[in-house]
Amino acid sequence: MKTVSLTPWCNLFLTESKYSISLTRSRNKALLYAGSATFILLMSVVLFTYAYHLALAGAFVTVLLLSGFKQVNVSKKPCISMFELTSQGLCCFDQQQIYQVQASSRFSFLGCWLVLQLISNNQLHTNSEKNKAKKVLFIFRDSLSAQDFARITRVITQMTCPH
Repeated sequence: MKTVSLTPWCNLFLTESKYSISLTRSRNKALLYAGSATFILLMSVVLFTYAYHLALAGAFVTVLLLSGFKQVNVSKKPCISMFELTSQGLCCFDQQQIYQVQASSRFSFLGCWLVLQLISNNQLHTNSEKNKAKKVLFIFRDSLSAQDFARITRVITQMTCPH
């Protein structure tokens, strides 16, 4: 005798394929900003004073300080943001707005570059209005756990290379 299930298999798949991605503060972002500011400052010293020895000493001290800052181990970083990601590429930042990961999204050793398209219930928008609803987001790799980074890269790979 065959029993009838009240839960369709497609609903089970959709509920099981949602991932909660949590973001923490990125140390690489701070290092990138500090390094860029130092580079601009040192280049202005070299351009206006021709004090190459001063710029070289400043660069050396900066590299030492930034590498020491990078080596400090912070075991528990607080979560600053969370969003849900499905295996089909749907992102939900809050309960009202749902975005679709686009094929132009990329990932690298630095992090993930997400290009998101707003999905609305009313699909009567013109083409120019849809382009305005795109959201671009860069997430540094160190602000994600290894598991969350793998999930995001898997979704991006599925979006860029559909099989």
